[in-house]
Amino acid sequence: MEGAGFSKSNPYFIVQQGKVNALCTMSDTERLQLLKEVAGTTVYDEKKQESLSKMEENKASIEKINETLEYMENKLEELSEEKEELDAYQKLDRDRRAVEYTLYDKELRRAREGLDDIEQARNEEVDRLSGLHEEVRNMHEQILAVQADEKTKKNALKRNAVYVKSLEKDKTVAMTHKTKLDLECRELEEQLVQGKETLASNKRELAKLNTEIAKAEKELSEDVQPAFDEAKTTMTRMTNEREEARKQMEGLYAKQGRGKQFRTKKERDAHLRTQIKELESSMTEKEELLHEKQSKLSSLRKSLVTEGKDVEAKKKELKEKTKLLENITKNIDEKKRERNEMADSRKEQWRSINELSDKVHDAKEASRRSLYDMRKSMPRATSQGLDALKQIVASEKLSIGVEYFGLVMENFELTDDKYSTAVEVAAQNSLFHIIVDNDATAAKLMKRLEEEKLGKFLLGVMIRDCPHITHTHSHISVLFPHQFPLKCIGRVTFLPLSQLNVDSVRYPESTDVAPLMEQCITFDPAVRRAMEHVFARKLLARSVDVASTWSTRSHMDAITLDGDLCSRKGALTGGFVDLEKSRLRAHYTLKEAEENLRKLEKEHRDMKEKSTAVDQQVSSVMGEVQRLEAKHANLDHMMGRIEDDAKKLAKTRERHEKQVAQIEEDIPDMETQIASLGTQVERLEEEVGTELTTTLTDDEQTLLDDLKASQTRLDSEIEEHTNVLEETTIKKQKLSSLLEDNLIVRRNELTESSSRNSRRSSTGGGNAGVSQAQMKEELEQKRRDLEEATQTAEDVEKQLAEVKTIDKNLRVEIVSIKDNFDKLKTQDAKYQKELEGSHESQEKLLNKVRS
Repeated sequence: MEGAGFSKSNPYFIVQQGKVNALCTMSDTERLQLLKEVAGTTVYDEKKQESLSKMEENKASIEKINETLEYMENKLEELSEEKEELDAYQKLDRDRRAVEYTLYDKELRRAREGLDDIEQARNEEVDRLSGLHEEVRNMHEQILAVQADEKTKKNALKRNAVYVKSLEKDKTVAMTHKTKLDLECRELEEQLVQGKETLASNKRELAKLNTEIAKAEKELSEDVQPAFDEAKTTMTRMTNEREEARKQMEGLYAKQGRGKQFRTKKERDAHLRTQIKELESSMTEKEELLHEKQSKLSSLRKSLVTEGKDVEAKKKELKEKTKLLENITKNIDEKKRERNEMADSRKEQWRSINELSDKVHDAKEASRRSLYDMRKSMPRATSQGLDALKQIVASEKLSIGVEYFGLVMENFELTDDKYSTAVEVAAQNSLFHIIVDNDATAAKLMKRLEEEKLGKFLLGVMIRDCPHITHTHSHISVLFPHQFPLKCIGRVTFLPLSQLNVDSVRYPESTDVAPLMEQCITFDPAVRRAMEHVFARKLLARSVDVASTWSTRSHMDAITLDGDLCSRKGALTGGFVDLEKSRLRAHYTLKEAEENLRKLEKEHRDMKEKSTAVDQQVSSVMGEVQRLEAKHANLDHMMGRIEDDAKKLAKTRERHEKQVAQIEEDIPDMETQIASLGTQVERLEEEVGTELTTTLTDDEQTLLDDLKASQTRLDSEIEEHTNVLEETTIKKQKLSSLLEDNLIVRRNELTESSSRNSRRSSTGGGNAGVSQAQMKEELEQKRRDLEEATQTAEDVEKQLAEVKTIDKNLRVEIVSIKDNFDKLKTQDAKYQKELEGSHESQEKLLNKVRS
């Protein structure tokens, strides 16, 4: 039981449910089998069975081995027979290989000769292909040049069309101005002729009028007026005498009648005193009226003196204003001529500005194309990084040439254009490295790039030790040239001059090679370290073989003029170089385009400044003209007012003179009337106190008879003198009417007409003669202006003809350029077919070589 796994120390075992019952119900055979299993005796039975099986297998193996031995013995017999055959075969095979070697050697020589022929044909095809590439490149350059020339000609044609329109407009303006001046000259000539005739006619008429006026005035003053005055005086005297006689007669009749009218002396005296009072009252009124007339006469005479002075002052002021108006008119004419000259100059400047604008646009387009070609020659991320760097350098205000030097390619110049390919191959991507003064500047720029979210562009920084840089490698990778291979793992590479250590280089002494840095480029000594870093270990070799030889000997890179590079590590690169993709060429083209653009923009700015200055001058002159015209209009208005005031003063003075004459005529009558009233008063006073009687005294009766006779005589004389007075009055009225209503009015009209003509011509004269002189001067000026306008019109016509000729030539040139362009495109297609044929020939030759 212990052998079966039961333990004496642990007599208790777990028995599955139902096992005891199954054990009790087992048969003897089953129980025996169970006990064997429990006791482990079945193991020996199994091992016995396995041993029996192995014995059976060994018996089978022994049988197989016996069969194999028998087979091997048979095989050995066969091999011995084959050995004899192999010896015979090897002897024959040596003979066969000798024969095959001889045949293969002959075929190899023939194949090598064929390969040499194929290689020669391939080299010829390569040379032909290179020539085709060169011709295609030249063809493309010609096509681009033709396209640029066509674009330039089209732009010139557009500018010329604008210029033609402008000149046609100028021609229309010039012809209109010329026609206007011509018409004005003719009108002035006609006015001058008419003015001369009118002036002569007016002079004759005025002379005639003056003669008639003088004659009429002489007749009036010497004959009619004295006769009229004498007749009037006589008539007045006789009328006064008759009136006096009548009043005396009435007084005598009244005296005689009062004797009958009044009963007593007292009543008569009272009545006489009442009449005396009435007469004295009337006489007082007459005297007051006379005094008023005399005061008014005195006042009118003073007014006439003052008005005469005012009229003279107005005439003097009018003369001064007219002279000032003439000066203002001359200034206006001068300013207008100056304005026209400036306007013409401004038009020329506008044309020049338009031409410069087109040139600037063309230059910007050329610069844009050059910049596009430049960007094509570099990786896109590098281009973006350099653009961002330019903005950062500008914002940080770094000193160009002191702290920031720019790209490597911007800091050297080729000694000869033939070295362009060699220098570009030697520098490779180092052309786009950025030269700065020290690592602090590099760190500042890198920090800004990171702040501008450009840090995700990996930046390879060529510095030996840069303590200022603390950025993580997730953004910036810092390279140390003495620890890592010299390569840029990022998009922008900085070359801090203070951290660049370049070992001294000893160049080989040979005429076949030369130091590339000394032979091919020139640069500022301030960036020498950067140039040595890029070009120090570069040689310029005469040929590929020479380059290969000296690159191994001197442990330097050797480059040929064609761009074949033999690296100091043994690698050889080169072949066809597409000059259209040249970085240096793109850089110099961009530099030239930007320089041309800056020059044109400067000229454009200068021209715009000049145009602005001329515009300001034109505006200033226009303001001056407007100011002078306003002053002219104001002065003309003032002169009109002065003339009106002078006319009003003259009319007032004339009215006052008539009033003075009338008052002077009225005063003697009033004095006579006062004297008559005084006489009546005296008579009545003499009668007061006398005896009341109904008859006259003898003296009074005699006086009454004398007065009756005198009255009868005076009536007869007055009747006769009345006819004489009427005749002289009619003559005087006729002469006065002829003078005042006809002759003097006409003379005033002629004088005012001359004055108006004078004013219209802005001469400042007061008569027609001065107006004619001014009209002559104005006509001469108009003729000079007409000559200038005619010359201007001829010049514009000449320019228009020249511009139209240029337009015609440009159209012919554009047609010729299009024909040439079509020919070039046809030739280019031909070259493309030849290139395809050349490539196919090369493929066939390569297939022959491979086969």
